[in-house]
Amino acid sequence: MKVVSRRDFLKGAVASAAAVATAGLLGGCSNETSTNCEPCEPCETTSSKDWLGKAPQINESDLVKTIEADVVVVGAGNGGMFAACAAVEEGAKTVLIEKFAEDFGGSGIRDTLGALNSKQQIENKDNPDRLDVITELYRVSNGYGDMRLYNTWADHSGEMVDWFTERLAEKGWAFKHEIDDHSKDVRYPIFDIGHTLQLGENAYDPNNSSRVLKEYATNLGLEIHYETKMECLVKENEKVTGLIASTAEGMVKYVAKKGVIVCTGGYSLNKEMLEALQPETLLYDNNNSSFPGSTGEGIKAMLWAGAKMDDVHGSVVFDRGAIKPDAVGNEKGYMFWMGSQPFLKVDLEGKRFTNESGFYDHILHDSLNLPYHTYCMVWDADFVEDIRRFDTHGCSRMYPHENGTEPVMPIEYIAGMVIPQAREDGYVVSADTIEELAEKLGLPKDNFAATIDRYNELYDNQNDPDYGKEAYRLSQMRKAPFEGVRMSGGYFINTFDGVKINTDMNVLDENGKPIEGLYAAGDCTGGYFATSYPNLLAGAAAGRTATFGRLAGKNAAKKA
Repeated sequence: MKVVSRRDFLKGAVASAAAVATAGLLGGCSNETSTNCEPCEPCETTSSKDWLGKAPQINESDLVKTIEADVVVVGAGNGGMFAACAAVEEGAKTVLIEKFAEDFGGSGIRDTLGALNSKQQIENKDNPDRLDVITELYRVSNGYGDMRLYNTWADHSGEMVDWFTERLAEKGWAFKHEIDDHSKDVRYPIFDIGHTLQLGENAYDPNNSSRVLKEYATNLGLEIHYETKMECLVKENEKVTGLIASTAEGMVKYVAKKGVIVCTGGYSLNKEMLEALQPETLLYDNNNSSFPGSTGEGIKAMLWAGAKMDDVHGSVVFDRGAIKPDAVGNEKGYMFWMGSQPFLKVDLEGKRFTNESGFYDHILHDSLNLPYHTYCMVWDADFVEDIRRFDTHGCSRMYPHENGTEPVMPIEYIAGMVIPQAREDGYVVSADTIEELAEKLGLPKDNFAATIDRYNELYDNQNDPDYGKEAYRLSQMRKAPFEGVRMSGGYFINTFDGVKINTDMNVLDENGKPIEGLYAAGDCTGGYFATSYPNLLAGAAAGRTATFGRLAGKNAAKKA
């Protein structure tokens, strides 16, 4: 398909919105005389016609029933569950709609939420400075992030975590602050904002936390309607008053007296949107692990209703994509969690090319400078102890945190299951000599051997003048068996651009004005991340989503 540039897309979207507004049809669903979802007129320039399309045309006669509520929340994932709980706590009659069935619906709540000023952080005397954290968010976004939104997260995230911790504790679950060692030098600053669900002896299930919140909220009166998919928003006199959803019974109109809150996630499973808005992400999409609801439908519905999209687009992709040792590119992706460890990484000429210790997506961006954006990671028989010494932060960590908080992926699982399976599947190769490892990875033996010699020298000297990696994250290649894996691209989690919102979680139009009655939270919203993801701020995205979902629920419920 034709790739539309970001600038052309935005110019076209503005022109299209203006033309349709003039016709009195902005937003798809009618604004004055009926509940029909009228199609937007496509712009004749290079506009959103490639992926945005037109709002569906739904006539009054197509509706099988109308459901009234104070607040209607769309999407039962991270943001939606927090929004629904907050709205029903405020006494609002709240309905949560979810396009999937109950067994799957919403795909659960992320296990790590980032926050400031939680009770645990204060009690632990490990509460990062808010302005330091905000500055890091702003820096990593290259200044595209809205500092007002960062302030809002900083001011309200601690209360969100405290509330969530209490709800989980009521059902026997622990939600614990992550504390790491700050005595070591780091190239990239780390801040202990992460709070993580403790599984203990329980099996991992993305819906562990969701079940707790669903039970809590339904006991307060929340209605959850599954297999109910929003088709478009209803807009009357420039105010969003509800939505039209498809169900097994047919089309249903939901009237929201106080507001609609859209929490439908991003568009990481919508190839047309990715091709149009961020084709570079597809170059390193090795294995797409997005929640299945991430198809961009909520973003489109809000754009049809007059919302403004972010000007800069981007995604969360972590460097955990393996390929076969004779492959290049990312066509044959394989999830390899250990990929984010700072072991030696070399290009296909067998030469080191970067500091391997940094943000998970930086090496993926750097790999676009390499042939086939492909490289290799290698380690020796002492890799388990190396990983302990590396002392990484966030979800790459494989040992308990300094205060005993469980890691997301324990070393026992990685060393006992992931690596053996990757060997069996033909991704990780083993060798008795460096030369044999080079041969199995398809690398020039002389170049690779010289790189290994140099890297061992850096380890002995505990200094990396070549690329500046922290001394304790250097390793050596001296103890057989030697192992390695080819890597290209990574673990695609979500997109992080969406519609603009203000600090009240109101969706903004092209003029920066709030669209009355329309709120949003999570990956369908923007103004927060750009170009890279600050993964050393553990739970930054999920914590933002939960915090803003809760604020959206409160604000919508209190609307007069």
